Amino acid sequence: MISLQELAWTKLSDLRNCDPKSICTQSAVPRLARDETYAIDIIKAWKNDFSATSTRDSSETLGAAFPYKGEDGTEYAGYLVVPSTVPVDVRSSDILSEKLPVVVLFHTGAGPQDIFNRFKADQLAREKCWGKKGCIIFIADILSDSTGWAWGDRDRYWKLKNSLNDISEKDGKTCRWKMRGILSAALDAINSIEVADTNRIVAWGFCLGGHPVLELARMKCDGIKGLIAFHGIWSGAFKAETEPSPETEKKRPVLICNGQKDPWVSAADLDLAIQTFKKCGFSCNVLNFENVLHNFSNPRTEYDGEGFGYSQKASQESWESAIQLLTDIFEL
Repeated sequence: MISLQELAWTKLSDLRNCDPKSICTQSAVPRLARDETYAIDIIKAWKNDFSATSTRDSSETLGAAFPYKGEDGTEYAGYLVVPSTVPVDVRSSDILSEKLPVVVLFHTGAGPQDIFNRFKADQLAREKCWGKKGCIIFIADILSDSTGWAWGDRDRYWKLKNSLNDISEKDGKTCRWKMRGILSAALDAINSIEVADTNRIVAWGFCLGGHPVLELARMKCDGIKGLIAFHGIWSGAFKAETEPSPETEKKRPVLICNGQKDPWVSAADLDLAIQTFKKCGFSCNVLNFENVLHNFSNPRTEYDGEGFGYSQKASQESWESAIQLLTDIFEL
């Protein structure tokens, strides 16, 4: 088991207050932004949220690299974020009377080394619903990207991304086995954290992160108590087998937040995702925002092109619904 005391923690405020130029060059390791404009936009939004919010604490949050390995030895660049209420300088199990709930964040196509992930993890860790005990936010990595290569090497990204959707037969099942192997490694990493409550886990995916969220539903992991998807991508995920859950099984909740004008999420794909979740024993709450585009929760001003766009209304309503779901699941 791994104690939080063993990790190298840094203040996320150092990142929030950094020089944007320092995190977006090709020599930056890890590279946390595509370019300076992107870094400026996210840092500005992060600072505005920190100074203006009334629903979140203004306390410090801490982050630490938390790498983990897959069955084939591939290393993945996990990252932990906790509020300052969680003791990381002493053996936590000696102080905490209860283990901490875990929220797993699955990244967009930009990869795990995206300042947006740390902004959202900081935001989430400072929510007042956690009270004085706090939580563990685990930014998972499904690309094996410790340096931020996904920002520049898009050919490599697309090849790897497509391989995650490869479907093959094993043990009599037709599944996305590579995806499942990575998800199992991430869950094993959570299980290794001494103070993590492995029976209280919620997975939350953004964009590309919709794929692992949907696969986790198929995997029917006991510790996963709920799922959340913001502008989740589902295409290519429906040829794998989905085993129905017994009708008597308690339904676990899924929150799907989608933009109706998202060109990468067709109405047919959204419906198939909903039906898949239901077949796996989940109940779905869908917020389908009119005239909203893809990546609506990312508060940048320079977009990747047609089809992308930030929506303050959709972002805020989605976030509030997600926090309410976490509050209900974890009985906060």
